[in-house]
Amino acid sequence: MAVFFLVFGVSTLCAQPQIDTRKELAAAQQWLADGEYQQAYEAFHFHAQEKQNPLAQFTLGLFYQQGWGIEVDLKKACRWFESAAEGGIPTANHLFAQCLQNGTHQPADFTSAIHWYQNAADLGHIISWCSIAELTLQGKGIPQNPHKALEQCRQAALTGSTPAQIQMGKFYLHGDTSIQDPRQAAVWFSYAANSGSLEACYHLGVINLNDFNDVTRALNWFETAASQGYLSAYFPTARLYFNAPVSDETKLPTAANLAKAYLWLSATRQLSKDEKELRDTERMLKKIEQIMPESWKKDLDQKVFEHLSAFHQN
Repeated sequence: MAVFFLVFGVSTLCAQPQIDTRKELAAAQQWLADGEYQQAYEAFHFHAQEKQNPLAQFTLGLFYQQGWGIEVDLKKACRWFESAAEGGIPTANHLFAQCLQNGTHQPADFTSAIHWYQNAADLGHIISWCSIAELTLQGKGIPQNPHKALEQCRQAALTGSTPAQIQMGKFYLHGDTSIQDPRQAAVWFSYAANSGSLEACYHLGVINLNDFNDVTRALNWFETAASQGYLSAYFPTARLYFNAPVSDETKLPTAANLAKAYLWLSATRQLSKDEKELRDTERMLKKIEQIMPESWKKDLDQKVFEHLSAFHQN
């Protein structure tokens, strides 16, 4: 279970590691890994409250943040993250900084958020540099300086951190006008895409479509993300297939493009929450169904079902 490794993983980065923490929390970790949330919660709570164990405090924060067997309570999560951060858990420092930045459990305090992000970064939580950069870009808790923000995040991205590379791409794509550069954004998104980031693939689709006017490459990137379940890429993939050039002979969409448009529009119809996207989807599906052979529908609907079952079971 991913949670099991996440919680163990941060313990190795503590500023002052707890004595035999893994052994002390072994039973609680196993209950958590097995989904025995009540037993796990009680065990972590004992070690967090009675023994002031930072890793247990951090894990309780995750319980309240993620709703593992209990109701989500972000204010309680923040309080436990604060305790764990004071105990030297790097990720807790980062998450507590987010609490302060967002004003989750108290009024937003950007200066304090930067302090805790800095602690996290110093403890090896690389992406925290990009969180500091975001506040620097916005001039919150620190003088606004877009170019300094780029350098702060760049040092994290150069370590190979995929989230940092994505953030660099976003800075260049949507940041202050003084630093916007679609080509630089594409460079950083490409690094992240090469590491398997579907979000980066999606953004490369957007850049190729809107900035480079390269529909073929845009479609390739969108469909790469969509085919692996990245929901935001479904509709743009469908739209490009729908608007693809018609056959010179029939003056109708090619069979392949018609089928692909139907597939991705059908998936969009089932999962999208965007009202405009859904209206456009229905409009396009209506046109497709007017010309698509009825005999195709059963097989195509089965493919849509199989795709959604594989990537969106919940």
